[in-house]
Amino acid sequence: MGADRNEKSIIKDVLLSLLPFTEDSIFRSRYSFTFISKKTGYSESQVLRAYKSIKRRKLAYIEPDGRLSLSLAGRQMVQPFVAETLSNDARLMVIFDIPEDFAGRRQRLRNLLKQLDFKQIQLSVWTTDKDHRKIVAESIIEYELQDWVQMYEAARIKS
Repeated sequence: MGADRNEKSIIKDVLLSLLPFTEDSIFRSRYSFTFISKKTGYSESQVLRAYKSIKRRKLAYIEPDGRLSLSLAGRQMVQPFVAETLSNDARLMVIFDIPEDFAGRRQRLRNLLKQLDFKQIQLSVWTTDKDHRKIVAESIIEYELQDWVQMYEAARIKS
């Protein structure tokens, strides 16, 4: 379990560090891996292994102009570390009622919400103070859950 958590941490850190590079610039020189190694605190060999894992798991892809971009899965992985707090004590609320026939998709959504540090208010009501609107909306479409999931920006009414 600890090794898996460490691998996820390395992959997350390398994903965050890859964004300023293009595939060409990464492979043209070892400088990129040296830079990422210094930035993340992992050895160059760990960074290279993480980069290969990122490509194998399709967490990033190459744009037509050569830039590296994160896939939906890659963005889901780093989202908790880059999300901004919503203003004015607002909360992002996700409410769903997904039929039992789609239990696997429902579990994928719950896993994503947990990964994004949402708190479960009721069985199918989750909230957070972080701005995860874009990644949640993209995930709802990817998981084909549009008919059963609603997302709101809300504020608690204090009595």
